[in-house]
Amino acid sequence: MTAITVGHPDAETAKAQLKAEFPAWSIIWTDTGKWWATRGPLTREELSGVADVSADTPEGLAEKIREVIRNDR
Repeated sequence: MTAITVGHPDAETAKAQLKAEFPAWSIIWTDTGKWWATRGPLTREELSGVADVSADTPEGLAEKIREVIRNDR
């Protein structure tokens, strides 16, 4: 897989897709190639839950967010 860098059209597309799939999460990517997702503010019931995840690829980030969502149920 080719690295996606900030400002690259593929990065913008990936970020838009992640935001569409996970609207409760803020999606961030950096020029170091790292992808991050944060959510919040968390409710009192969610305070012990995961509030942020990171990955090296947008696909990896999506899987980590899905795992958090599954575990929240």
